[in-house]
Amino acid sequence: MDFLPAAAANEASFLAYRSRTAPIKATMQRVEGLPKQLCVFQIKGSRYWQVRIFSNGRYIAQSLKSTSVTDAFELAKDFYARLVAEGRVSEAASRQEAMPKLSKLANQMRLHDLIQLVLGAEQQKVARDEIKLTSYHIARVRLEGFIFDFFKTKPLAQINTETIESFVNFLTAKKLTTTTIQGYLVPLRRLLQLCIRQRALSQMPLFPNLKAQPASRGAFTLTEYKKILRCSKELRGQTFDEWNGKRPWITTKYHIMPIEMNWLIRFMVYTFIRPGDIRQLKNQHIEIVRGEFHYLRITSPEIKRHNAPCVSLAPAVSLFERLLAYNASKGFGKPSDYVFFPAESNRALVLDVCGWLFNWILNTLQIKQGPHGISRSLYSLRHTSITFRLIYGGGIDLLTLAKNARTSVEMIEKFYASTLSAEMNVALLHSRRR
Repeated sequence: MDFLPAAAANEASFLAYRSRTAPIKATMQRVEGLPKQLCVFQIKGSRYWQVRIFSNGRYIAQSLKSTSVTDAFELAKDFYARLVAEGRVSEAASRQEAMPKLSKLANQMRLHDLIQLVLGAEQQKVARDEIKLTSYHIARVRLEGFIFDFFKTKPLAQINTETIESFVNFLTAKKLTTTTIQGYLVPLRRLLQLCIRQRALSQMPLFPNLKAQPASRGAFTLTEYKKILRCSKELRGQTFDEWNGKRPWITTKYHIMPIEMNWLIRFMVYTFIRPGDIRQLKNQHIEIVRGEFHYLRITSPEIKRHNAPCVSLAPAVSLFERLLAYNASKGFGKPSDYVFFPAESNRALVLDVCGWLFNWILNTLQIKQGPHGISRSLYSLRHTSITFRLIYGGGIDLLTLAKNARTSVEMIEKFYASTLSAEMNVALLHSRRR
């Protein structure tokens, strides 16, 4: 006759749970894709699932605040990813398994936090005067714009070369130029470097090599320049009313072509200044020098990391004197007053107005587009100024021209001299043997 073994009298005592926070062994489960040291489990003292991992000689545990085991698995991945990012998980544990995927919301929040850290570092560079505030604003627009929009749905731990190439294609579909796309890759690289330091990414992916073709803003020929000066005089006092149903965005008082526009065009060609100098150039930045050569010594505020003074051509002297007299008749002309449109306190608006007025002239002459389809703008006058010196400057060396124009020899060769080698040597081409 078979007898069943009797239960021990003290079995119930030994089966009792030692603590309300001790894991219930029957509920302990590993999460696929995470190290074996991590598991989710339940305890007697809570209805919520718990998670813990053994690292650096101790357990790190947390309540997942969920009664669903499926949700517990996803929350455990977020828990592990956060520990890795904070450096609280040992390298040995981190290397055993691939980086986990964050949930969509957690991935988006993590990306946002990383972007803010990058921007914080950029602000520190501004404070140290390593970069200009404008550079910070550009980086912020790019990081919080297209970069965030694209990568918020991409698991940070899985960003690779193919992801970067997809991002480039994403920007290309937005009709951005190669130069602009290259500008987006700079803050993106800083973001991914931070991801590696925060252990949200294992290694830096390869970035594609993008080759941007040099695209100058298109200089004007001498014939076109004469037409521009003539047209700026003919349009003086005329009102622009060809809006074609579009709402005017320029203030009404600037719908009339001002007399200063002709002077501004000539001044830019005589002095090599950039359009950005127009809005901040004051009388105190200009000194008239008379001697063997008559010229203006212009010490304009720093722009593009250039702050050295430049020298104008001789015709700029009389032009500046005329500007001073005109502004004085309007109640301006003090050293602290602006050279162009001194009555306008909104200097950003001045640059917009000048660009719009210049486009009015170009569209009237139908020369807005250059012979190679390059769109011209107010910046083309600086291009024209340097080009004229290369052609008619009597053999001026590039270093002297580059320093006076507050640029580099490389930029001169890349955007100016490379397209003018034939015309610069026209005298040699037309010479005859004697």
